Amino acid sequence: MKLIDLHTHNSNNDAEIYILNSNNNIATNAERISVGLHPWNIDDMWEQRMQEIATIATDQRVRAIGECGIDLVKGSSTISLQTEILQRHIELSERLHKPLILHVVKGQEIILNLRRTMHPEQAWIIHGFRGKPQQAAQYMAAGLYLSFGERCNSDALAATPLDRLFIESDESTLPIAELYKKAADTLGVPLEKLAAAVEENCKRCGIVELRT
Repeated sequence: MKLIDLHTHNSNNDAEIYILNSNNNIATNAERISVGLHPWNIDDMWEQRMQEIATIATDQRVRAIGECGIDLVKGSSTISLQTEILQRHIELSERLHKPLILHVVKGQEIILNLRRTMHPEQAWIIHGFRGKPQQAAQYMAAGLYLSFGERCNSDALAATPLDRLFIESDESTLPIAELYKKAADTLGVPLEKLAAAVEENCKRCGIVELRT
């Protein structure tokens, strides 16, 4: 049984397989990383940063683009600039055939509108999802996946089908096994069934190549 951590900031992660949010540091020893410009970190150098990210993203260890997205509470730039930068990430995701890991705070309508207008083929995953079941349903109706961590809404998790979810630690210090156990209990399924479902979702989305 493999416990896969979709998104973590901890390079000493205890999961057998994990995707490290690398802060665009290609020198990390992690086997699988993600790269992107977080909406909190947008500054006057964003175009140069995006060029650097586009170069780094071709590395075979980069398994996802992000985290990127829309944050209308703590975002460091205007809505229009956040949206433009997110569009750049979407284009990069499509060009390299790598899934998109999204940070979204109060920006659901922007995400859903981009989904409708850009018609992406790669998987989009809302990381650290804490919304209510109604919001989860809207995202899933648009074809998105949801990734749940330590502080998720248990009703939303319980309403999410196994083939549409991931488990992540993000910045939590809890062992990944504990997060899986809590999620399995909420879903009312055996831990092994949840782990197998997340593994299958990873295969489907091209996040990891799993070897037996």
